[in-house]
Amino acid sequence: MHDILKNNCISFTNIITKRYTHETIFFNKNLLFYTLYKVLTSIALTRGIFLLFLTHKGLSVSEVALYSIVLNISITIFEIPTGYFGDKFGKRNSLMLGCFLLALHSFTMIISKKPVAFMILAGLEGFAYTFVTGSNSALLYDILKREHTENDYLKINSKVLSLESLTIGISIFIGGELAAYSWNLVYGIQIITMLFAIVFLKNIDEPEHNSKTVHLKTDFKKYRPGTILCFFILISSITDGIFCGYYNMNQLFLDRIRITVATIGLFFSASYFINSAAYLLVGFILKILNRKQIFIYGLFIQGFLFLLLMRMKNPSVFLIFTIIACFIPEILFAVSDSIIQDYIDSKYRATILSVVSMLRTCTTALCYGIMGKVFDQISLGFFFLGLAAITLIFAGLSTIACFLLNDSIFHSDKKF
Repeated sequence: MHDILKNNCISFTNIITKRYTHETIFFNKNLLFYTLYKVLTSIALTRGIFLLFLTHKGLSVSEVALYSIVLNISITIFEIPTGYFGDKFGKRNSLMLGCFLLALHSFTMIISKKPVAFMILAGLEGFAYTFVTGSNSALLYDILKREHTENDYLKINSKVLSLESLTIGISIFIGGELAAYSWNLVYGIQIITMLFAIVFLKNIDEPEHNSKTVHLKTDFKKYRPGTILCFFILISSITDGIFCGYYNMNQLFLDRIRITVATIGLFFSASYFINSAAYLLVGFILKILNRKQIFIYGLFIQGFLFLLLMRMKNPSVFLIFTIIACFIPEILFAVSDSIIQDYIDSKYRATILSVVSMLRTCTTALCYGIMGKVFDQISLGFFFLGLAAITLIFAGLSTIACFLLNDSIFHSDKKF
């Protein structure tokens, strides 16, 4: 594991020191500090155990469920306003505020005792996350765009996502071990990492746009990405929601074909390391296919994987193909994010990405709810047949959207 993380760091260092030796120290510094910020905020010690922490604090199962509901409602409500905040007051400032609020959330989680306090904290956590979601990748893209290297966004962001996924996977394991000794220690470390992340963000020189003022009503018509891009955003958001719902439902899929609980737990723990490999693979695939082809072919492959899973009875083979079926959506996510980034204006980047994030959150919740209702009503084979049919339909729609997007009058110099 140490070797994998070391190789990732060496690979990313090579990007900064070799690929960009002709660039300014300013650019290297920004990219380095951004990466350190991402690694620190990926130390998610509580991600796999925060529900257990709530029960440790005395909350009932229904109150724990209510916490999750309030969290998602908060994210949905505040996603777009905080994205607008990032565009108007600076993406770096938005990220710093989000990190501060997450540190405050961890601190108050330690000292709170009453259920009503935790419901308020659920809203605070969702509110904090929304300051991050829209401005996160937007800041990286703007850093690259200032140096006219935005075409390398997908490659660089894929490596950052790989480091992030590795860090999350390791920290989830460590968090579980530390919780056995002290819950306060777990949340205390989360506070420290968020505060250090603010320090690195503070040292990033955010690129300035020509206009400090954002007038959505007057300017958005001029800079809007166009109807076709909106169509692509909707398609990618819905497919992402389907795949996120599918990922969560794997607990029930694997249990139904008699895979042990221990193996299921190992599968989800290892998924973060598998996702890391998926992000790294993007760079190699780009040498063969362009982004449009990766996204379209990936959806078709995912649809056929669901068809194969429909027929599989052997638990071991089923598990192997399930790993692959969870692997491909991570590639699709990175590619679709890159396509969207290229077709939106920097003045509205955080706002539009917040809309994308909100759509993905809503479709994930909707798809997960529908899948949960349907799962007990039909056989596993028919369930995967339905997933395959829906995925292949969206693959066809994506083919049309990508073809039209290349011919769009908006940002006609951008080809993918």
